[in-house]
Amino acid sequence: MIKTARARTDTSEIAADIIAAVNRLRPIASQADESAWAEVETFIAIALKVFAKTNTSKLRDAARTVEIHARMNNIECLQNDDGQR
Repeated sequence: MIKTARARTDTSEIAADIIAAVNRLRPIASQADESAWAEVETFIAIALKVFAKTNTSKLRDAARTVEIHARMNNIECLQNDDGQR
């Protein structure tokens, strides 16, 4: 039996974008409430660990679910540089 490799998307760029966003927000958020920001950073750290261990199709499904929920509640959705959501 021949095993075929599953296509995988490189998620390191996405993780780097998340870390960059956290670094941009840190100075603003830390002025507001240090303990709340610590909770957010902890959640993000845990999420990045889970993110690294999860296959791409599950991440894509979760992203679609969050986008649908946001659109149903009239919340702005982020857009990539190439125009995709």
